[in-house]
Amino acid sequence: MSRRLYYLLLQLHPPGFRYRFAAEMLWIFDEISGSGRRSALFVDGILSLGRQWLLRSGVWKFIIGAALNAVVVILSIIGPQIFGPARMIR
Repeated sequence: MSRRLYYLLLQLHPPGFRYRFAAEMLWIFDEISGSGRRSALFVDGILSLGRQWLLRSGVWKFIIGAALNAVVVILSIIGPQIFGPARMIR
């Protein structure tokens, strides 16, 4: 049962990653079947899933852009209260 869950976890990875690493990851999973370290592989698989989709798909660019926009909006709202009103230089 746990091998099937691990296989399904690997299927959630991007296609290029699956093509390159899924067979090897399943082999490692099978090799450590008796050692009780399967939970560590599940955790690693979940972390890998997040890394692959965030970093490889370009979603990180959207996240950074949204965070920078949020900083600009917040500074434009609280900036005059902190630094005083903008003055024209003559």
